[in-house]
Amino acid sequence: MQDALKLLRQSGLKITPRRRAILSEFSDSSIALSPRMVQERLKLQFSRCGLPGIYRNLEALADCGVLVRLAGFGRQRSYALCRYSEKDTLHYHQIICISCGRIGRLHECVWHEGMKVDGFTLVSHMVQLQGICASCASTETEK
Repeated sequence: MQDALKLLRQSGLKITPRRRAILSEFSDSSIALSPRMVQERLKLQFSRCGLPGIYRNLEALADCGVLVRLAGFGRQRSYALCRYSEKDTLHYHQIICISCGRIGRLHECVWHEGMKVDGFTLVSHMVQLQGICASCASTETEK
């Protein structure tokens, strides 16, 4: 969580009690969290915890690179903590289990800044991989 707080400071965002609580929820979770899930968890700590404020905080944390936005089925929005340390590169992709929501990580990517594809010079990219984790796959096999 210290790396995330450092990234917040570098981005010029204040470390508020609510943002710290949001980061704590993501640090304790191995699955992607929806804004409503975050709101339900924070209601235990904060008497006033509106969904618009949750969305604003999640978007701010995603914009500075602490969280990653994940697109779900039916336009469901969820977020996951970017798990890295200063020794790691910030460049990796998330793998999401479509059954339980568990988050994995893919380190290999062929993209690099300035790469040309079909006459386009790439400046950024987004990749989201979805699959079934080993635990869910074994549960399905048992059934």
